[in-house]
Amino acid sequence: MIKKNSKVSSEFSTASMSDINFLLLIFFLVSTIFAVEKGLPMALPAGDSPQVKLKKDNVMVLQAYANGSIVVRGSGPIKVGDIRQFVENKLIQNEKIVIVIETHPAADYGIMVDILDELRMANAERISLRTMKSGA
Repeated sequence: MIKKNSKVSSEFSTASMSDINFLLLIFFLVSTIFAVEKGLPMALPAGDSPQVKLKKDNVMVLQAYANGSIVVRGSGPIKVGDIRQFVENKLIQNEKIVIVIETHPAADYGIMVDILDELRMANAERISLRTMKSGA
């Protein structure tokens, strides 16, 4: 009887492992869908933009203070949830109205974002941002 000499190796070849890893990397990069968030589109003025003078009747100022309160200049305090309806009514009365969001330097950034979200839902297109003077 002839005995065959067969040795089974306990190791496996890793020669093509880098190729497999590279192909998996390419596959996951190509098949991944990246979430794109859409924000409020704003056209910011350039440094050399001319200043435009507006009538007082065409300007509505929303002031956001450091304590979280929001005030409509000339009308009084307002809650964030009421801004949308208030602005929609103002836009019906005067479609040329420019809304100025004036925030206190110490105010929470989220307040301004909440106001911008409400203005977007009210279909306000003319929005201006500025910081309150330090004395306010």
